[in-house]
Amino acid sequence: MNSSSPRSPKEEADSVTIGIVLRPHGIRGEVVVEPLTDNENRFATLEEARLVRPAGGDLRLRVVSMFPHKARLVIQFEGNGSMDQAETLRGAELRIPIASLPALPEGSYYHHELRGLDVRVESGASIGTVTELWETGATPVLMIHDAAGRETLLPLVDAFVLEVNVKGGFMRVKAEGTVAS
Repeated sequence: MNSSSPRSPKEEADSVTIGIVLRPHGIRGEVVVEPLTDNENRFATLEEARLVRPAGGDLRLRVVSMFPHKARLVIQFEGNGSMDQAETLRGAELRIPIASLPALPEGSYYHHELRGLDVRVESGASIGTVTELWETGATPVLMIHDAAGRETLLPLVDAFVLEVNVKGGFMRVKAEGTVAS
Protein backbone atom coordinates (compact mmCIF):
# COMPACT_ATOMS: atom_id res chain seq x y z
CA MET A 1 0.00 0.00 0.00
CA ASN A 2 1.50 3.32 -1.03
CA SER A 3 -0.70 6.37 -0.74
CA SER A 4 -0.01 10.02 -0.12
CA SER A 5 -2.53 12.11 1.75
CA PRO A 6 -2.69 15.19 3.93
CA ARG A 7 -2.64 14.63 7.68
CA SER A 8 -5.87 15.17 9.52
CA PRO A 9 -5.64 16.57 13.08
CA LYS A 10 -7.39 13.43 14.37
CA GLU A 11 -4.93 11.12 12.62
CA GLU A 12 -2.01 13.14 13.99
CA ALA A 13 -3.43 12.96 17.52
CA ASP A 14 -4.16 9.25 17.14
CA SER A 15 -0.64 8.23 16.13
CA VAL A 16 2.79 8.14 17.74
CA THR A 17 6.29 8.31 16.26
CA ILE A 18 8.32 5.15 16.83
CA GLY A 19 11.32 5.91 14.62
CA ILE A 20 13.07 8.38 12.32
CA VAL A 21 14.53 7.57 8.89
CA LEU A 22 18.18 8.64 9.02
CA ARG A 23 19.47 7.84 5.55
CA PRO A 24 19.44 5.35 2.66
CA HIS A 25 21.29 2.07 3.13
CA GLY A 26 22.82 0.52 0.04
CA ILE A 27 21.43 0.79 -3.49
CA ARG A 28 18.21 -1.26 -3.21
CA GLY A 29 16.03 1.33 -1.48
CA GLU A 30 16.56 0.26 2.13
CA VAL A 31 16.70 2.93 4.86
CA VAL A 32 18.39 3.18 8.25
CA VAL A 33 15.90 3.92 11.03
CA GLU A 34 16.63 5.26 14.52
CA PRO A 35 14.13 3.58 16.89
CA LEU A 36 12.45 5.96 19.37
CA THR A 37 11.22 3.26 21.69
CA ASP A 38 12.67 1.22 24.50
CA ASN A 39 10.38 -1.68 23.58
CA GLU A 40 12.71 -4.07 21.76
CA ASN A 41 9.76 -5.92 20.22
CA ARG A 42 8.05 -2.79 18.81
CA PHE A 43 9.41 -3.38 15.31
CA ALA A 44 9.25 -7.19 15.33
CA THR A 45 5.56 -7.16 14.37
CA LEU A 46 5.60 -3.98 12.27
CA GLU A 47 3.92 -4.70 8.94
CA GLU A 48 2.99 -1.21 7.87
CA ALA A 49 3.82 2.33 8.93
CA ARG A 50 2.80 5.84 8.09
CA LEU A 51 5.82 7.91 7.11
CA VAL A 52 5.52 11.66 7.64
CA ARG A 53 8.11 13.56 5.62
CA PRO A 54 9.71 16.74 7.03
CA ALA A 55 8.71 18.77 3.95
CA GLY A 56 5.13 17.48 4.17
CA GLY A 57 3.25 14.57 2.73
CA ASP A 58 2.43 11.21 4.20
CA LEU A 59 3.02 7.75 2.84
CA ARG A 60 1.61 4.49 4.07
CA LEU A 61 4.17 1.83 3.33
CA ARG A 62 4.27 -1.91 3.90
CA VAL A 63 7.44 -3.35 5.44
CA VAL A 64 9.08 -5.94 3.18
CA SER A 65 12.13 -6.73 5.30
CA MET A 66 13.96 -5.51 8.36
CA PHE A 67 17.16 -6.32 10.22
CA PRO A 68 19.15 -4.79 13.10
CA HIS A 69 22.30 -2.84 12.22
CA LYS A 70 24.55 -1.07 14.78
CA ALA A 71 21.76 -0.35 17.35
CA ARG A 72 19.49 0.80 14.53
CA LEU A 73 17.28 -0.93 11.99
CA VAL A 74 17.53 -1.30 8.24
CA ILE A 75 14.06 -1.43 6.70
CA GLN A 76 12.96 -2.15 3.14
CA PHE A 77 9.53 -0.73 2.25
CA GLU A 78 7.37 -2.05 -0.57
CA GLY A 79 7.76 0.04 -3.72
CA ASN A 80 11.06 1.55 -2.58
CA GLY A 81 13.63 -0.09 -4.85
CA SER A 82 16.36 2.47 -5.38
CA MET A 83 18.69 4.70 -3.42
CA ASP A 84 16.96 7.75 -4.94
CA GLN A 85 13.57 6.58 -3.65
CA ALA A 86 15.08 5.89 -0.23
CA GLU A 87 16.61 9.38 -0.17
CA THR A 88 13.11 10.91 -0.39
CA LEU A 89 12.36 9.31 3.00
CA ARG A 90 15.32 10.92 4.82
CA GLY A 91 14.09 12.55 8.05
CA ALA A 92 10.62 11.00 7.83
CA GLU A 93 8.87 9.95 11.04
CA LEU A 94 7.59 6.36 11.25
CA ARG A 95 4.20 6.60 12.94
CA ILE A 96 1.77 3.95 14.15
CA PRO A 97 -1.74 4.23 15.61
CA ILE A 98 -1.78 4.84 19.37
CA ALA A 99 -4.44 2.12 19.60
CA SER A 100 -1.81 -0.44 18.52
CA LEU A 101 0.40 0.28 21.53
CA PRO A 102 0.35 -2.44 24.19
CA ALA A 103 -1.15 -1.67 27.58
CA LEU A 104 1.45 -0.73 30.17
CA PRO A 105 1.70 -1.94 33.76
CA GLU A 106 0.18 0.24 36.49
CA GLY A 107 2.39 3.25 37.20
CA SER A 108 3.96 3.26 33.73
CA TYR A 109 3.23 5.71 30.92
CA TYR A 110 4.14 6.54 27.36
CA HIS A 111 5.99 9.82 26.81
CA HIS A 112 3.28 11.14 24.48
CA GLU A 113 0.78 10.85 27.37
CA LEU A 114 2.63 13.56 29.32
CA ARG A 115 1.65 16.37 26.92
CA GLY A 116 -1.15 18.41 28.41
CA LEU A 117 -0.64 17.26 32.00
CA ASP A 118 -0.82 19.90 34.74
CA VAL A 119 2.55 20.07 36.54
CA ARG A 120 2.35 20.60 40.29
CA VAL A 121 5.13 21.12 42.81
CA GLU A 122 5.17 19.31 46.16
CA SER A 123 2.91 21.94 47.78
CA GLY A 124 0.26 21.26 45.12
CA ALA A 125 0.68 24.60 43.32
CA SER A 126 0.61 24.39 39.53
CA ILE A 127 3.67 25.58 37.64
CA GLY A 128 2.13 25.04 34.21
CA THR A 129 1.29 22.44 31.60
CA VAL A 130 3.57 20.04 29.73
CA THR A 131 3.65 21.34 26.16
CA GLU A 132 6.53 19.32 24.71
CA LEU A 133 8.91 16.53 25.51
CA TRP A 134 12.41 16.77 24.10
CA GLU A 135 14.21 13.48 23.49
CA THR A 136 17.76 14.68 24.10
CA GLY A 137 19.42 11.29 23.91
CA ALA A 138 20.44 10.81 27.51
CA THR A 139 17.53 12.30 29.45
CA PRO A 140 14.16 13.45 28.12
CA VAL A 141 13.30 17.03 29.09
CA LEU A 142 9.80 18.34 29.79
CA MET A 143 8.91 21.76 28.42
CA ILE A 144 6.35 23.36 30.74
CA HIS A 145 4.48 26.62 30.06
CA ASP A 146 2.51 28.55 32.67
CA ALA A 147 -0.50 30.84 32.15
CA ALA A 148 1.81 33.86 31.71
CA GLY A 149 3.70 32.07 28.93
CA ARG A 150 6.84 31.47 30.99
CA GLU A 151 8.78 28.37 30.12
CA THR A 152 10.32 25.85 32.50
CA LEU A 153 12.53 22.96 31.43
CA LEU A 154 12.59 19.96 33.74
CA PRO A 155 14.50 16.69 33.24
CA LEU A 156 12.23 13.64 33.19
CA VAL A 157 14.13 11.75 35.89
CA ASP A 158 13.10 10.18 39.19
CA ALA A 159 15.03 12.83 41.13
CA PHE A 160 12.45 15.42 39.97
CA VAL A 161 9.33 13.42 39.06
CA LEU A 162 7.46 12.29 42.17
CA GLU A 163 4.19 11.12 40.60
CA VAL A 164 2.62 10.82 37.15
CA ASN A 165 -1.16 10.47 37.10
CA VAL A 166 -2.20 10.33 33.46
CA LYS A 167 -5.84 9.53 34.27
CA GLY A 168 -5.96 12.38 36.79
CA GLY A 169 -4.34 14.77 34.30
CA PHE A 170 -1.41 15.86 36.45
CA MET A 171 2.11 15.13 37.57
CA ARG A 172 3.86 16.11 40.81
CA VAL A 173 7.46 17.22 40.62
CA LYS A 174 10.18 18.16 43.06
CA ALA A 175 10.98 21.62 41.83
CA GLU A 176 10.86 23.76 44.98
CA GLY A 177 13.60 26.34 44.68
CA THR A 178 14.14 25.67 40.98
CA VAL A 179 11.02 27.41 39.65
CA ALA A 180 8.85 30.26 40.86
CA SER A 181 5.27 29.11 41.36
